[in-house]
Amino acid sequence: MTTLNYTVSFQKTVLASLIGLCLSQTSFALEELSDAGLSETTGEGIAILPQNAFMVFRGAGPNESVNQIITDRSKDTGYINYMPVGPLSVAAADTSGNGTVGPEDKAVGKADIFLYGLALSKSDGDANSRIANTATAAAISSWGTGANPWVFKVKTANNIPNFSTTDSGGYPVTYLSLEAPLYQPTIDGAAGADAYNLKLGLWTDVFVRNPNIVATTNGSLAQFQYGDSNGLIGTSIDTSRANRLRLQGILNGFSLNGSQISMFQTLGGATTAGGMSPFYNNTLGMSGLVRLNTGDSKNTSIVTENITSQTQTYATSANNGWQTVHAGANSTLSTSSSGDCGNSSTGSFSTSRGCRYYVENRTRTDTKTSSKTRSAFNDTGKVLRLSTRETSDSPNASNNLYTPALDATGAVAPKFADTEGLYLYNPNINLVLGNLYQPLILGSDGKNFSIEIARIANKPEIYKQIYTDYTGADTTYKGSTCNVYSCASPTHSSIAIGTVYSPDNGKTLLADTSEGAIGVSFGRLISTGTQVSGTSAGSLVPLTNSVSGTTSATMTEVRYKQRQQNTQIWNQTYSCGLFNTSCGYKTLGYLYQWEYSQGTGSWVITNPTAKPADAATCSGVLGCTSTSGSTPMYGTVSNRDWSNASIPWLTSRNAVVNDLIGSSNGTTGYVIPTANQAPALNNITPLNNLGSAVVDGLLIQHLKLTTKGL
Repeated sequence: MTTLNYTVSFQKTVLASLIGLCLSQTSFALEELSDAGLSETTGEGIAILPQNAFMVFRGAGPNESVNQIITDRSKDTGYINYMPVGPLSVAAADTSGNGTVGPEDKAVGKADIFLYGLALSKSDGDANSRIANTATAAAISSWGTGANPWVFKVKTANNIPNFSTTDSGGYPVTYLSLEAPLYQPTIDGAAGADAYNLKLGLWTDVFVRNPNIVATTNGSLAQFQYGDSNGLIGTSIDTSRANRLRLQGILNGFSLNGSQISMFQTLGGATTAGGMSPFYNNTLGMSGLVRLNTGDSKNTSIVTENITSQTQTYATSANNGWQTVHAGANSTLSTSSSGDCGNSSTGSFSTSRGCRYYVENRTRTDTKTSSKTRSAFNDTGKVLRLSTRETSDSPNASNNLYTPALDATGAVAPKFADTEGLYLYNPNINLVLGNLYQPLILGSDGKNFSIEIARIANKPEIYKQIYTDYTGADTTYKGSTCNVYSCASPTHSSIAIGTVYSPDNGKTLLADTSEGAIGVSFGRLISTGTQVSGTSAGSLVPLTNSVSGTTSATMTEVRYKQRQQNTQIWNQTYSCGLFNTSCGYKTLGYLYQWEYSQGTGSWVITNPTAKPADAATCSGVLGCTSTSGSTPMYGTVSNRDWSNASIPWLTSRNAVVNDLIGSSNGTTGYVIPTANQAPALNNITPLNNLGSAVVDGLLIQHLKLTTKGL
């Protein structure tokens, strides 16, 4: 179970607009919708348009002026308390596994969570403040527009299949939904701009409770003191043991537009077959689309490179840079066109490895003259920051068990360091949590609470509405991914951090891998000055703001032609003995010539010599002999010519060629890219910039989360 305690004060609150409560004297305005606009909506609904709104959780106390609320952050101590009840089981507390709980076990306690100072406002671009310090800077002037408001409505969807795999019918499903304004920043313009630049802030204290002490709000810290200095139950308590985690969360420059949540009664038809559950039938179902977007980030970079010149030069200008390494005329490595392979004769020839390959290489040197400059970057404007370090002047900073929730006389909010923590820049988080075909179901077995996204039924009418055919070949699959660029009837989720782009008009996302790409950073992504080097605690290194110079790279690639001996056989002689006895073919003939690799597994004989026909049969009382051709026979000089146009160059890896020419002449299997390969100048991005990240096309096939009594 969870116990909720809260003391909250709202000023022009957005939350009030959503739940119908108005705790301040100033209320928001509702803009009129035209009949033409309403005529396009099916069902019943209410349009809501919050204006000049912000909210913040304040501690209990006398009424305050707007100026007090907006300028004094020390009183942001209104909280929600999540407190587990009931004892720990032996299974949870018996960490030694001896069947009993005693001093030898680790000090295991339940968590006591206090969530404070929740604030929602227009972003001020400060990643260390939960709300701006003036009402003008904090107020969301209009969360939506008259043409694009919040909508609370009831609507019916038709032809929805139930869970039964044998029922192909479609049924109506009526749902109640709350929809944020559509995500359309280019259409909403200045009137709706604040809705795309929101700020969410909060901080929390999480404690380990002593299971032997009853929870109290009288300020006693003993309830959070548990365990000895070794972390065991032991025989005494180490009162200096820090059993508290303090965390601050700030999300700047985001939008909720495009989000929605719906509630409905699920259809029936589910059985225990195929991993389904009768629990899915005719119960409370929900679907949600959570869109936390900070906007298009594809061109966001902290490094600008300017290339002033670049060259590509081959070691020799003749033959497009190619030079002979081995001419295929000698059994050992040689550039000579004559040798012991027999290329100029019509007699026998050598089949040693040197005679089977003709090899060339070429060497290219690429140069690039350029400069790189670290670009100006707003490293606090669009970021999700999670931090925990307090400043030295933070109230009660030395007391690791202090929390304003238990301070009845002088509760004061903490102060957090302004550059510490995990920074996730330009987050675009689009989560699809269930739909009419695959509902999210809330339930209970009488003791525990569960949240389940139903298993996708093995039914074409259902799974074809969810799955995606990324090739586009089968248009009966209707599923798609929701991201910052596209979110039409989504079934798949995406999470993008940092510099991310779409190569196919929003169908998929890719993380930018360039040097200037931003994303995940431990510590603020400082753009100038010095920063922690990471080599030792607190060590600082200077950051270079620019670098220039010329770099070069020299590469060698190898190509070759390959041949092998082709042998053809025919019956050269036929003979009979006296009185036509023992007649038959007696001698085989052999034709030897070269066949050349085409690189595809096939081989071709160039300028082939045709083998003779089999010897003709004969007969005679005195015996007879018939002969066809002579043996051995060999290919012509033209068959041995490496320059034949039908012999292709090969570049695939070949260990025999590598061994023949030696590594100094290059190796097969490498082809010099067309693009300039001169290396980039030294990296000038901050050391703590870990780059961008993407999780794209995330589909939840089935998910069930169940609380379990410890």
